[in-house]
Amino acid sequence: MSTAELAARLYEACLSKFPPDHLFYQQDLLGLGIVPKNDLAQLLQLTQTLVDQKLLRLLQGKNDRLAWKIISREDAEKYVFGIELLQNLNPDESLVYNVIHSTGRSGIWVRAIQNRTGLPKSILDRCLKALEGKNYIKSVHNVKFPTRKMYMLAGLAPSEDVTGGAWFTDGVLDANFINSVSTFIEYTVSRKSWYEAPAVEVQRNKRIKTADGSAAAKFPDRSSDRQYLPFPAGYQGYSTVATITAAVNESGITPVRLGEESIVQLLQVLCFDNKLVSLNNGEMYRSIKNPEAVKAQQARKPGPIDPDADDDERRRLVFNGMTEAPCGQCPVFKLCAPGGAVSPETCEYFDPWLEKALGF
Repeated sequence: MSTAELAARLYEACLSKFPPDHLFYQQDLLGLGIVPKNDLAQLLQLTQTLVDQKLLRLLQGKNDRLAWKIISREDAEKYVFGIELLQNLNPDESLVYNVIHSTGRSGIWVRAIQNRTGLPKSILDRCLKALEGKNYIKSVHNVKFPTRKMYMLAGLAPSEDVTGGAWFTDGVLDANFINSVSTFIEYTVSRKSWYEAPAVEVQRNKRIKTADGSAAAKFPDRSSDRQYLPFPAGYQGYSTVATITAAVNESGITPVRLGEESIVQLLQVLCFDNKLVSLNNGEMYRSIKNPEAVKAQQARKPGPIDPDADDDERRRLVFNGMTEAPCGQCPVFKLCAPGGAVSPETCEYFDPWLEKALGF
């Protein structure tokens, strides 16, 4: 068998039997059984072949021992491509390319490139235009710094810190998408947080007056057909991040496959909104409301309050006390304090609002 074939077998054995970040010593490579008769001279010949192919990197290990680290074929091809690429660039373009290359998937601001290269703005602009025209680099939009023009290598995908993750579309927060996934998650979690108990008929004596008002009649009232009860303490069947993520990806409501990191962000928001409760430090989640209540809440669409509506309708349409109450729009809110010149006790608007909007 030729040296090239043995080197290929040695490389494949290293990939299949060791983790990618493993540091190889001579005994590791000889233990794979690829080198005939464990010939040390031939092992060094094989490793040098792989080093020349950029598939192994020669390092200094523990106690100054000779060691190697495996390099994936994809990274090796990128390395060779980078060498060939730099040979086609002038010194200024090569300097700019190396600075952009060093930032990886995070990208770099134009002003930072200028500071690190020391090039005049006119020369830097010419280099960036040339590199972008050759499809070596690309401009990216950073959601954290929307006004900054940033660059990264054309073959790399921006990190989530740059794009904002799954909840941003073209650098803009997609509120409708977030709301759709959030409502689905709340209902999904609620179905695992409550169980449906058998309906129980409850006899309640209610009195109604007759036409003349002298007599009263009694009639039974039946409870709702569905009754939801919470699971007892110690229950371990609540939804986890993994099950919620799988349910979202299988539902078809998202055009892209979401990761657990993105779902955790929404779960934290739902907990802050008092819709879910985190259990065991985020291992499981429980819904505050039962499935019927969640469905009813999601079906409600609050609209503007009609000034001619009756008190019952006003009470039903008032959802946020801080925005509806006079305090939320009061121009002297910061001066208001108990016992002061402006105080809740002397407010002439507070009592009428309570009476009309809340009914007390």
